[in-house]
Amino acid sequence: MQRCAICHLPGIAGAPKVGDVAEWTRRVRPGMKAMYRNALEGIPNTAMLAKGGAAEFKDDDIRSIVDYMVSAANLSPDVLKAAARYDALNISNQAFVRLDTNFDGFLSRDEVAQDAVLFREYERFDTNRDGKLSVSEYELAETTLERERMAVRVDDPTLVASVRAAIARIKGIDIDNTKVEATSGVIRLIGIVEDAATATRAYDAVKCIPGVQRIDNRLVSGHQMVWD
Repeated sequence: MQRCAICHLPGIAGAPKVGDVAEWTRRVRPGMKAMYRNALEGIPNTAMLAKGGAAEFKDDDIRSIVDYMVSAANLSPDVLKAAARYDALNISNQAFVRLDTNFDGFLSRDEVAQDAVLFREYERFDTNRDGKLSVSEYELAETTLERERMAVRVDDPTLVASVRAAIARIKGIDIDNTKVEATSGVIRLIGIVEDAATATRAYDAVKCIPGVQRIDNRLVSGHQMVWD
């Protein structure tokens, strides 16, 4: 009541409201392990801090609170069974899970379409030629493409221009009020965006740009401003 209920009872700051069936159905679909991880580690670019900011809580206490809120939504057995099936795949790569929109444990070409570079290089990393990317194939692709991106040297002003052009195309970003900085290839994104998903889309767009060495994503969800 002192920590979690502040956001989760009224459903503010982007937090799924206790008892909201639609929101909890969406959140639980990638499995309970993902739910626990988000609660324990926090969610970047949102008001959800690690353990909800209650560092004194034990991990098991946090898991119990998650269990309580999921139970309070009274989700259908089919939803819970589907979540359990995905949990059984033991996929811990959060980027992979986010892209795996049909939750079959593989990434189709359509599912990676938002990543222009990976989409173009899809067949290169589909090493067993089965028409889909497994977790290991996806992780190899991400590591390889990151290494190739970092091998390119681009001056900071050019990088800033490229980054601004890339994120300006993303719905939910006010490019005129978004700050982009670059220092030796390290990109910092600073500003307020529509929601956490928008901040993630911005990160995905920037990571594809040759010459980017690292991304310091300080974009803040507008939901978090409600909290502040």
